[in-house]
Amino acid sequence: MKPRSVAFALLLSLSLGHATAWSQDDAATLQARTRFKEGVEAFDKGRYEEARLAFLQAYSLKKHPSVLLNLAQSSAKSNHPLEAARYFQQFLKDAVTATPQQKRDAEAGLSEARQKLGRIEIVAPAGTEISLDEQGRVGTTPMDPIDVDPGQHIVKSPSQTVTVIAVIGQRVEARLGAAPSATAAPVAPVAPLPTPGKAAPPVEPAPAQPAPAAADAGPSSASSGKRPTSAYVGLGVGLGVGVLAGASAVVFGIAKGNAQKSADDNAATIRAAAITRFGPGGAQGVCNAGHPEFAKNCAGLKKSNSDVDTDALIANISIGVAAAGVAFGLIWFFATPKRDEASTSSALAPQEPKKPMLVPYAGWNNGGLMLTGEF
Repeated sequence: MKPRSVAFALLLSLSLGHATAWSQDDAATLQARTRFKEGVEAFDKGRYEEARLAFLQAYSLKKHPSVLLNLAQSSAKSNHPLEAARYFQQFLKDAVTATPQQKRDAEAGLSEARQKLGRIEIVAPAGTEISLDEQGRVGTTPMDPIDVDPGQHIVKSPSQTVTVIAVIGQRVEARLGAAPSATAAPVAPVAPLPTPGKAAPPVEPAPAQPAPAAADAGPSSASSGKRPTSAYVGLGVGLGVGVLAGASAVVFGIAKGNAQKSADDNAATIRAAAITRFGPGGAQGVCNAGHPEFAKNCAGLKKSNSDVDTDALIANISIGVAAAGVAFGLIWFFATPKRDEASTSSALAPQEPKKPMLVPYAGWNNGGLMLTGEF
């Protein structure tokens, strides 16, 4: 038996072998135990999506930490990293009697799931209620960063809405709330009024402010120059690529969500029909057994799972291209030196060759750095 199978079998014996784990043998508990066993068997055979659905049913019937940990593991294995991260976090929060090894497994699983997700850090005044996308209220600041699928997300407070793009394995900030107030300007001291019968004291003249440096003094004159048209062209190209790739990431992110919902619906339909046709224990391996009455749904499930993987891959590539495009445009713009108007007006002035510099480039299947300039 594989090490992961051994761990699940041991967890099964611990959670089902003691009276404290399942305190009442009512109908819901017996049904939860059955679903739990089915989930362990499916996980051991590498059918992770089937195991996830079985553990999900078991947890809906009996909210026990052992079921939750198995549900998190099977969600991670079946390409549901966001669900897995939430289940791992809930386990670490709820399982106060978990063993040190179980906690280490949950922490490792959470870290691995987050490598496929983005995180949004909320920066807002304390006590601000935060909503995310269509989920509604997700918490009140201060709060931990929120795990999200890569792509565009809408963060709301009662008075403000911001849009952020989450990148795989990275943390982005969503800033909400009023900007800090400007620092008050210092007030000049007022000379005291003279006392009646006494001469007014002399007022010291204010020290003269140093005259500003001449516009042509030293290197500072370069700040008055303008960047060439090529700087703005490079910025526009980079931002344009970023916008198009970002839109692609959103489109394929939505397509991935629709495909995942279709896969879940097909799996649930197959399970329900198989239980009705073959009994509680007959839902396993229906698609592999080649039953004609399940052929259409099984084909739909296979196609939906394939679409999930394809859409997720394209969305992730699009996010990378968007980030590279924006970075390219900004680096190109700020790396292009300004031109002094006086020097450019002289046609006889010798032109210095452009210094070699590294600039990023990005394509659909590749990217990197290239060296440009005159040698």
